[in-house]
Order: sequence, then C-alpha cells, then structure tokens
Amino acid sequence: MTVQREVMAVDQDSKPRLSVFSKMEKMIVAMAKADNENGIVMRAKRNLFSDQIQSFSGCDIVDWLKRQYNITDVKEACYLATNLCQYGYIYPIDFKLSSYTVKYDRSAEYRFQAPYFWPFRKDGTADSIKYAIYLQKRSLRNKQKHGLEPYEQEAFDKLLKVFADKKEFIEKQAREQVRMTKAGLYFYGHQVTSVSEAKKQRRTEKILLDLQERAFWRVHRPRPGCIQTMEEGPKRYFQPSQMAARRRKNKDTYRAEIKFLKKALEKPKPKLSKVLESYLTWNEQYQEYDPFLDQNAALPSNPWISDDTLFWEANDTLVKIPTELRVKKWAISFFNLMKDEQGSHEFEVFLSTEYSQENIRFWKEVEDMKHGPRSMIEESVNRITSEFLSNNAPREINIDSKTLETVNRNKEEMKGKPESLRYIFDPAQEHIYLLMKKDSYPRFLRSDQYINLKEMAHNQPIKKRFFGFGSGKTQIKRQTPSPKLKRRSTSSEREANSDISGDSPIHSITPMHSYSTGNLKDMDMKQTPSSSRFLKGSDSSLLKRKKFNLLKWAFPRTN
Repeated sequence: MTVQREVMAVDQDSKPRLSVFSKMEKMIVAMAKADNENGIVMRAKRNLFSDQIQSFSGCDIVDWLKRQYNITDVKEACYLATNLCQYGYIYPIDFKLSSYTVKYDRSAEYRFQAPYFWPFRKDGTADSIKYAIYLQKRSLRNKQKHGLEPYEQEAFDKLLKVFADKKEFIEKQAREQVRMTKAGLYFYGHQVTSVSEAKKQRRTEKILLDLQERAFWRVHRPRPGCIQTMEEGPKRYFQPSQMAARRRKNKDTYRAEIKFLKKALEKPKPKLSKVLESYLTWNEQYQEYDPFLDQNAALPSNPWISDDTLFWEANDTLVKIPTELRVKKWAISFFNLMKDEQGSHEFEVFLSTEYSQENIRFWKEVEDMKHGPRSMIEESVNRITSEFLSNNAPREINIDSKTLETVNRNKEEMKGKPESLRYIFDPAQEHIYLLMKKDSYPRFLRSDQYINLKEMAHNQPIKKRFFGFGSGKTQIKRQTPSPKLKRRSTSSEREANSDISGDSPIHSITPMHSYSTGNLKDMDMKQTPSSSRFLKGSDSSLLKRKKFNLLKWAFPRTN
C-alpha cells in the first residue's frame, strides 16, 4: 500500500488542527514507503476470509521507530506506536482485541489506515448521521461477518430515535452503499466509472474497505470502557467568520467606544489603600458569621465535622425562631435583610403594621418576573401594572410621576419583545428599594418586633439530638449529666456488706439501674429506719411491698 501526502484544506470556520497530527502523518508517510530500506516491510498473511492481506507486526513498527528516531527504550517506542494506533493511523486486523496497545511481539498484525480516514480530515468527518448510516449498512449485510456488537446495537437504536425524521434517508443511503459495494462501484474518496473496472477489482479490496471503516468508527465511537482519544469537546456557538464580521469597525462602533472611554475617565477611581482598608473592615465585620473562620458561627454543631444536620435545620429558609447570628446579620445592611428569605418575611410583617406592605410586594413581584419563564413575562407585566401602577390600583405604590412616565415609555418601546420586558420596571423597583432602605428599614431595626426577635434568638436553648435517633425534627433541651450509677453487687460483696447483728441486707443493697432506660428518673431506694418511721399506715406497707417486689426482680430464685 502506498500512502500519498495530502494537504488538508482547513477554512476559517474549522476547528484548529493540532500540530501533533501533522507530525504523525509525516511519520506514517515515512513508514509506508515502498522501498525496503526506509519503510516497514509488509508481509502477506491469510486472514479469516482466506485472502492474502499485507500487514506488519508490533515488532516491525517498534524496531522501525527505534532505528529511525534513535530510541533506546523499548517502552518509549511501544508508547509512540500505541498513540499511532489509538488515533487511527494504523489499525489491527483482528478487532477482537480488547485494546489498541501495541506490544513488542508478533501476536497482532497491523495495517496502515487510508488517508481518507485520518483524524481531522475535512471530507472524513465522524458525525452522528454517518455513524447511523454505517450501522444501518452493517445490519443489512451478513450478520455472521458484519453483525453489530451489543454496544453498537444500543447506539444504533438511540440514533434512530434521535433521527426519527431522517430514518428513510438513512436507510436509503445504507442500501445504496451496500449495492455499490457488492457491485464494486463504491469506494471512499472515489467512484469507479465503468462496470468493467469494477469486475477487475479483487475481493481483497472490499475486505480492506470493511476493515478500514470499522477501524475508523472504533476510534471515533469506541466501546464502553475504552479511551476516547478523539473527543473534541463542546461545539462552537459562533463560527470564526461570524466573529470576524462582528469585529469589523465602522463609525457607530468608534462612537460607542469613545463614549465608553469617556465614561470610564469620569468614573472616580479610589486609591488602593482605601480599597484595602475597606476590604479589611468588611472582613472583620463578617468574620464572626463565617463557620470556617469562627467556631461559634457553626452552633449548635459544626456539620463539616460532626455530620450533624441540626445546623442546616436551624438555618433553614423559614423557621419559627431564627438563630442569633442570623438576626444580627440583618442589622448590618438592608441587602442582607432582603437577601435572606426569613428576613424579608419578617420585614414584610413589619410593613403590614405600617400599612406599606405594597412596597415589598411590588419588589418581590418584579424579582419573580425577572427570573421567571419567558412565556409568563407578558402576563406578569400586565398583572403588576394593574395591581401596583395603574390608576385606582388596589395596591398602588408611592412613586413620582417622572418614574411612572419612564416605566410607561419603556413598556411601549419594548412591546412584543419578551426578553426586554423583564427590565421595564427597573426604575420603579429601584425607587421603591431606596424608599424602603432609607425610611422603613431604620424603623424596623428600632421596632419591638426586631428587638423581640433578638431576645428570643438569644434565649433560645441550644438543642441537640438524643443519641442521634429519631427524625431530624426531634430535639431535646440540654440537661445536666445524670449521676454515675453503681453496678449490681455480687453475693460475696453482699455478705461482706451485711450487718453484723444479722439484720437483712436490704438496706445495704443498691438496686441496678437499667442502661436501656437511661432517660428515666433515678430511683433512690436507700431508706433509713429513721425515715421510715414517718410513714404511716398503708403508705409504710406499700413502700415495704415495693421493696420486696424490687428485690425479687433483682435477685431471682435459682433452682
């Protein structure tokens, strides 16, 4: 086989071609030279189809690389040969091999790939439609020789679902290629013009075409678990030619650039020392709220250390009593209050007491419209206008006439443009935001509601789970540790501790506390004779009966 050097035509819209592929192609051209001195010697070998096919072994290519590039290490030469095989410049004849690793032995035979199937060829792209046509063509041929593997059949089924509208086109193209292959008329890169030429072509060329095609798709669509060497990454959304057209400057472009530079010059630029000073002040102010910098910010338990979810439950979106740090953070800035959903809810409750709840309702409605679906924009605009901005609106907000005129003018200009309608209420929203920040927010911080929230958060007991059992909502207050319980005494200890006068050892026995009932109250059964004298009548007999039953349970009778 003679490999001819071909120059790949790369236009501006094609992806950049790596220089390593040009080096590999030069290497393959040098390998495939016809002379026996500089190229690799091809030997005829009979394959499964009983045809003579020229091929070479792994030892041949490794020896050629060592001789041509003065490589002393065999592993380095094998690695270079493996790269040539993985990128599709050479391919093994036996496709039952699990990998494309070239070894320094004669167990596997290889061939040079046709230049049409080399990587990043403009006329040999590996798109999904061509892959579907290839799999359809193999499914139409002899299943014993050309049957699809399980992963190929699965990929073929998925492609048929994706290209359901092109199913007839794929089948028609596959049948035409099968017909031309049987007649000997179809070959990648050229077509035979006459039937007489087709009859002269040998059966070996058809087999080689199948091997080359299968090797090409095994590189571009490898089986699961194999390395995807030809993975190109995300596709471009804009072609380079379109980007170059956008970069062409005219009068309007220069005017816009001059306007931008003038604004940049007029913008005040603070000194670096002032910037660093403000940054340090901000860091000191927010350090106590960061659980990674301050351990007290992760109360009642640090979830990154203990894997306890109680911290997340206490700082949930909406809780009954927020944490103390959370409430204190609201007083730092109005932005922190509105960013926290719990804080905006408490602020809305406060505004309802001042009969100005429509301000925060308007601000929230506009935020929801900005981040909502495109299909609901026009409906949201009409609803917000009729509820907050129109004459005699049920929740009319307090904005000046100039701002209202700006909103109405933007609404008329952006009519029919859903994406532009998202921001027509920005002047009114900014006006309401500043009004709440300068007027309502200071009164909220001085209100009884905020003061009570701080006191409740400060007096909230630290909660913890009992042995981590139960659901996340089950919590108990921190309790004082129970006293250390004595273990049950043995018979020898009871005899040693018994009274010398022969009294019953009842008063010297400490009953065993069950460890399975650790949350029960301690039972103190040590009653002195003096204390029992104060018990009268049935109370004394009841206490004696309880002592007797407890002794029977603690010391069962053994047969």
